[in-house]
Amino acid sequence: MDLGLHLTLTDTNSKADTEVVAIAEQLNPTRGNAFGKVWDLFGQRATPLTTDEFKVLARTYTTPSVATGTSGSGLLWDSTSATTNLPINSTQIDRITVGDVLLVDNEVVVVKSVNRSTNTIDVYERGAGETDPAAHGTAAVTAKIIGNAAIEGKVDVEAKAEQTAVYTNYCQLVEEAVNLSFEDTEQMRKIGRTEQVLKAEAIDRARVKMARTAIFGVASAPSVSAPGMTRGLQQWLKLSGGITTNVGGAFTETALKNMLQTIRQTGGNVNAIVMSVAKKMTFNTFTGAGVTAVNLDAKQNSAGRILDSYLADGFGAIPIVVDLDMPDSEVYCVNSSKMTKGWKQADELRFAPEPGNSRENKQTLQGKFGLAVEGIGTDHGALVGLT
Repeated sequence: MDLGLHLTLTDTNSKADTEVVAIAEQLNPTRGNAFGKVWDLFGQRATPLTTDEFKVLARTYTTPSVATGTSGSGLLWDSTSATTNLPINSTQIDRITVGDVLLVDNEVVVVKSVNRSTNTIDVYERGAGETDPAAHGTAAVTAKIIGNAAIEGKVDVEAKAEQTAVYTNYCQLVEEAVNLSFEDTEQMRKIGRTEQVLKAEAIDRARVKMARTAIFGVASAPSVSAPGMTRGLQQWLKLSGGITTNVGGAFTETALKNMLQTIRQTGGNVNAIVMSVAKKMTFNTFTGAGVTAVNLDAKQNSAGRILDSYLADGFGAIPIVVDLDMPDSEVYCVNSSKMTKGWKQADELRFAPEPGNSRENKQTLQGKFGLAVEGIGTDHGALVGLT
């Protein structure tokens, strides 16, 4: 596990604590090579965080389709000739404007006018161009927006803009205290804990806690009576608008394929699939039919097999990331290029002295960090409810 961003910050305001860096380089965690892998997926921010509260902004992109309406005075999609008062789903009519070309089943129509009070449209004709008029019944039908066609010299379209999604998160203060008052006398003789050892242990404790925050952390605004907390990957992926599938059963290759396909259809990209040790064992049994599992250990003298990546249509080989702290009930498909971590400006990880009397030498490993995930609803997905 990479200890933190203070090792790589290049801005002029943040300084790496050389003592923390030196101690961290000597650490050799015994928790295995699957420790802190979600934390490592969060790349460094280009600049430090400047406030305890920060926002992640994302422009939304509307799906280019609408559903025909199933109620109203103009329920005439079941007609082959009606061109006025054709109902559109009231929650989706804001997606279309004059000139939009709609593909309804195999019929093409061009929007002539939009009535946003009655949620209906008029079209120039039924069966436009090289298509034939068709009756579409009274049930809702998906109408794809396949283009926009305007009359020369006439501008009737309405100005439109995609909305901005705003996600708020907060910095979290890490503290690990060490008492060095007796490090060179009784304490060293009894347990051999010199200053270097005590500080190394404090860093290791902080590593474990930050690694788990990267998965399980929740967002909470700081106040005078409660600490601030930063949102981890699990809660980022479950925000409103995120791509989440409650499997309600076993982790299967079909579930994984469907999730990857959903992300692909939204225009997103995936470069890592994150899972627990137990789910990795299940993943090793996937056959790769249709979406092929790769890197099979095919040695004749070896039993079993180990799959290190997944060859997914549209994404190529996606590496599998195993984290010891990942819950067995969930698997995440993520784009790590949209995941960042950062220390607050002038509050990066460091050892700071704690005032006391002349006989005490107490220090605290401390620093404020925050986690951000962009691309919610496009570049990440969560399979939950796995047994």
